[in-house]
Amino acid sequence: MIKRDWAIPSNPFTTTKSTEEKAMSEHTTQKNQNRKAEDEARAAVEDGENIHETVRGITLEALSAGHLDMQRIREVVQSVLRGSSLGAQEKGVKAEQALREAMAGVDEALAKSAEASRLAIEEAAGHIKEFGSQDLKRGIDDLGALEDMFLDTVKNIARSSEGVVKDVLGNLAQHARNAGTSVGSAAKDAGETLTGQLEKNMREGVSTGVDTARLVGTKISLAAAGFLEGIAETLKKTGSNKKEQ
Repeated sequence: MIKRDWAIPSNPFTTTKSTEEKAMSEHTTQKNQNRKAEDEARAAVEDGENIHETVRGITLEALSAGHLDMQRIREVVQSVLRGSSLGAQEKGVKAEQALREAMAGVDEALAKSAEASRLAIEEAAGHIKEFGSQDLKRGIDDLGALEDMFLDTVKNIARSSEGVVKDVLGNLAQHARNAGTSVGSAAKDAGETLTGQLEKNMREGVSTGVDTARLVGTKISLAAAGFLEGIAETLKKTGSNKKEQ
C-alpha cells in the first residue's frame, strides 16, 4: 500500500507570491495535460487499434497527474471524449464501434478512480486525527456524482458534434444510463463502504472545521491520484503480459 505523510503543515493558507506562481503553473500544466489527452484520444480512435485499452490508459494517465478531485476528473473526461469524437468523424460506419470502445475505456478508468478515492479516504481516516464527518460526506457525495458527470459529459459532447457522431454518442449515453456503467457500480460499492465509516464517525462525534476539512480534501485528492497511478501501472503491466503470451 502507498504510504502518505498526513501531517498538516503550519499556516497552510498563508498566501505568498511563490504559492500564487505555483498555482498558475499548475493550471498551465493541467491545460497542457488536457490538450495532450485530447490529442492522444483523437489519434487512438483514428488509428482504430485497441481503442478501449488505449483510451483507458490515456484517461488514467491524465487523472493520476496532480489532484484527483471532481473538477479535475470532469476536465479530463471532457478532453478525452472530445478527442474521441473528433477522431470518429471520418470513420463512417465504424464510428459507432469506435466510440463505444472509447466510452468504455473512459468508463473503466473512472471506475478505477472511484476505487482510488475510496482507498485514499480510508487511509486518511486512519492517519489524520482531524478527519471527520464533513470529509467523508464530501467524498461520498463526489463518488455518487461520478456516473452522472460522465454521462452528462457524453451528452454535452454529442450536442456539440455533428452527423453520425452526434447520434451515436447520444444513443450510447442513453443506453448507459438505462443499463448502468462500470463507474456507477464502483462508486456505489465505494460509497457504501465509506457510509459505514461515516456512521462510525458520527457515533464517535468526530467532526472538522471548514479550513481543516478543505486542507484534508486537498491531501485526499493528491493521495487518490497516487493510488490511481499505481492502479494504472498494474493495468499497464497486465496488458503487456497478455501481449507477450
